[in-house]
Amino acid sequence: MTKENTNSAPIPANVRVMIALVASPTLMVIGMLFYTLFITGWQFVSISMIIFSLLGFFAYYVVIAGKLPAIRHKKNGS
Repeated sequence: MTKENTNSAPIPANVRVMIALVASPTLMVIGMLFYTLFITGWQFVSISMIIFSLLGFFAYYVVIAGKLPAIRHKKNGS
Protein backbone atom coordinates (compact mmCIF):
# COMPACT_ATOMS: atom_id res chain seq x y z
CA MET A 1 0.00 0.00 0.00
CA THR A 2 1.44 3.33 -0.97
CA LYS A 3 0.79 6.65 0.68
CA GLU A 4 0.24 9.81 -1.27
CA ASN A 5 2.50 12.69 -0.41
CA THR A 6 0.30 15.01 1.65
CA ASN A 7 2.98 17.67 1.93
CA SER A 8 2.12 19.92 -0.97
CA ALA A 9 4.59 22.46 -2.23
CA PRO A 10 4.06 25.92 -0.76
CA ILE A 11 2.56 28.58 -2.94
CA PRO A 12 5.17 31.13 -4.11
CA ALA A 13 5.19 34.52 -2.39
CA ASN A 14 4.30 36.49 -5.52
CA VAL A 15 1.18 34.37 -6.05
CA ARG A 16 0.19 34.82 -2.41
CA VAL A 17 0.55 38.59 -2.73
CA MET A 18 -1.60 38.56 -5.86
CA ILE A 19 -4.29 36.52 -4.08
CA ALA A 20 -4.24 38.99 -1.18
CA LEU A 21 -4.61 41.96 -3.54
CA VAL A 22 -7.47 40.38 -5.47
CA ALA A 23 -9.22 39.27 -2.27
CA SER A 24 -8.82 42.59 -0.45
CA PRO A 25 -12.35 43.86 -1.33
CA THR A 26 -13.76 40.87 0.52
CA LEU A 27 -12.43 42.41 3.74
CA MET A 28 -15.05 45.13 3.36
CA VAL A 29 -17.73 42.49 2.79
CA ILE A 30 -16.60 40.63 5.91
CA GLY A 31 -16.79 43.91 7.85
CA MET A 32 -20.27 44.56 6.45
CA LEU A 33 -21.32 41.06 7.48
CA PHE A 34 -20.20 41.59 11.08
CA TYR A 35 -21.77 45.07 11.16
CA THR A 36 -25.04 43.69 9.83
CA LEU A 37 -25.00 40.79 12.28
CA PHE A 38 -24.28 42.84 15.39
CA ILE A 39 -25.93 46.20 14.64
CA THR A 40 -28.90 45.73 12.34
CA GLY A 41 -29.68 42.06 12.98
CA TRP A 42 -29.30 38.71 11.29
CA GLN A 43 -32.50 39.19 9.26
CA PHE A 44 -30.68 41.65 6.96
CA VAL A 45 -27.74 39.37 6.08
CA SER A 46 -27.87 38.45 2.40
CA ILE A 47 -26.69 35.21 0.86
CA SER A 48 -24.16 37.08 -1.28
CA MET A 49 -22.59 38.52 1.90
CA ILE A 50 -22.17 35.02 3.27
CA ILE A 51 -20.73 33.61 0.03
CA PHE A 52 -18.24 36.44 -0.49
CA SER A 53 -17.20 36.31 3.18
CA LEU A 54 -16.50 32.58 2.90
CA LEU A 55 -14.47 33.18 -0.26
CA GLY A 56 -12.53 35.90 1.55
CA PHE A 57 -11.80 33.66 4.53
CA PHE A 58 -10.62 30.92 2.18
CA ALA A 59 -8.41 33.32 0.19
CA TYR A 60 -6.76 34.74 3.28
CA TYR A 61 -6.26 31.25 4.70
CA VAL A 62 -4.32 30.41 1.53
CA VAL A 63 -2.34 33.67 1.79
CA ILE A 64 -1.40 33.16 5.44
CA ALA A 65 -0.87 29.39 5.41
CA GLY A 66 0.88 29.38 2.04
CA LYS A 67 -0.82 26.22 0.84
CA LEU A 68 -4.23 24.96 -0.15
CA PRO A 69 -6.21 23.19 2.56
CA ALA A 70 -5.85 19.43 2.56
CA ILE A 71 -9.01 17.68 1.47
CA ARG A 72 -9.05 14.05 2.46
CA HIS A 73 -10.63 11.61 0.07
CA LYS A 74 -11.86 8.20 1.13
CA LYS A 75 -10.42 5.44 -0.98
CA ASN A 76 -12.63 2.54 -1.89
CA GLY A 77 -10.26 -0.35 -1.74
CA SER A 78 -9.81 -3.62 0.00
